[in-house]
Amino acid sequence: MNTRMKKLLIFGYGYTSSYIAENLSSDQYTIIGTSRNEDQIKVINKNINIINMNLIEDILKKNDLTHILISVPPNANGDIFIQNFKYHLIKNTNLEWLGYLSATNVYGDHEGRYVGELAKTKPLTQKGINRLLAENQWLDLQSNFKIPIKIFRLAGIYGPDRNIKNRILNKEIKNIQKEGQFFSRVHVEDIATIIKLSMKIRTDNNIYNIADDFPSSLSEVIQYICEQNQIPIPKKINYWDIDTNKRKESFFSDNKRVDNSRVKKDFSFTFKYPSFKEGYEDL
Repeated sequence: MNTRMKKLLIFGYGYTSSYIAENLSSDQYTIIGTSRNEDQIKVINKNINIINMNLIEDILKKNDLTHILISVPPNANGDIFIQNFKYHLIKNTNLEWLGYLSATNVYGDHEGRYVGELAKTKPLTQKGINRLLAENQWLDLQSNFKIPIKIFRLAGIYGPDRNIKNRILNKEIKNIQKEGQFFSRVHVEDIATIIKLSMKIRTDNNIYNIADDFPSSLSEVIQYICEQNQIPIPKKINYWDIDTNKRKESFFSDNKRVDNSRVKKDFSFTFKYPSFKEGYEDL
């Protein structure tokens, strides 16, 4: 059994990736996280070192990384890490795992039907188009250079300090209602656990949906939170009354339910927060 210390590079140490990093054992992983504002990030784990992105090339040249997590959103040209560090990446010979955090907006609109990892990808928003381009770039690298890549399509992320309850209390949310609309979401702690499992368990599949068991409408979530916390329910707004340009790029343009059966099967995983109800009880 290989018990040597693993070395993980997190490209873009942010909300989700910080939970992933803190979920890893400090006696198994040494972690380097990149940020443009490294002085503003505080970490608890003594094995996490935050560095400026300008140092990534030097890190890659050392050829001692065993794991890489990419969590920086792509731009119109695709993945930023590939654009800047592709030729240094493919020379790394000790890499065991590379995880790319994508999003379920790559599926586009499926009229409320369930979408698995083999469903057609037809993104409608610019963010979704950028994500799909980046995914394909990573899959090309996997095919051409045998890099052990896992792509994770994340549903709407929520958790402490990033959730609808806070937005309701701060009067920052609009209670938009669209008949027959479904959204999938996932608690950040479940994401962290799944990523940790994927770093330990070898699987053939290279794309995974990460979403909880209970797709629902935005209004349903808002109503539940308000009723549980004795908060006035914000006035409902008809989706079709929204400005046309805002409708086009809003997440309401995608109507789908995300199938999570593959991640459950491959990692023998049971969600700690199978629906928003369990998730918001802990917030």
